[in-house]
Amino acid sequence: MKCPRCGNNPHAERVPPIVWRIVAVLVGVGLLVCIGWVIFRALTTNGLTNMLGLNQPTPAPTQVIQVIYVVATPVPPTPTLTPSPTPTKIVSPTATPRGAKPAPTVVPPTVIPPGFYPAVVLNTPANATVYAGANAAIVLEWQAVAPGSLKENEWYEIQLNFTGRDSKPAERKSYTKETRWILSPDLYKEISLTVRTIKWTVNVVRVEGFDPLAALNRTPITVGSSSRTFIWNP
Repeated sequence: MKCPRCGNNPHAERVPPIVWRIVAVLVGVGLLVCIGWVIFRALTTNGLTNMLGLNQPTPAPTQVIQVIYVVATPVPPTPTLTPSPTPTKIVSPTATPRGAKPAPTVVPPTVIPPGFYPAVVLNTPANATVYAGANAAIVLEWQAVAPGSLKENEWYEIQLNFTGRDSKPAERKSYTKETRWILSPDLYKEISLTVRTIKWTVNVVRVEGFDPLAALNRTPITVGSSSRTFIWNP
């Protein structure tokens, strides 16, 4: 069947077969050229890179680990400073000029507790007084320890110490409210024939009751005491 206008058969092929063959050949040649170019490019690129050293793998940095050993050295102890002894200053005594009197020694006052008396001050006889004979009048005297008289249970105690006829130490005590005492002639017979020195001391005592000779407890209530001696020769 032909077209009424152009007179051609619409079912007939519009492109001649030769054309399709030429196109196929060209397409095949183009594909071969492209494939060849890709291969050539790959070969030339890898070779050039290898030749120039541009394709060398970048070396990974090597990490160096340093191990540091710390050895602790013991610190020596700090030496203790020992203080040197302070030198003692030696003071030479001051020379006392010839004929000069030494300064008197200051004695601090004695503290008397409540209820006590100061030491009894002895008056006569003087120390080391000598008496002779059995009938010698020997009177011991002293000063009062307080104004007025002693309390009812307080007494002066006169203590005599000497060597007896048996050559042994002997003691005799007497009591009075007065400030004097007369020795009995009987004492003359009790003294050693060779040692005739007698020591006498006076103190104040506090007794239990009213009779000092019968009291079991006699407590001295004087702070300190003084004594003297006398000699009673035949």
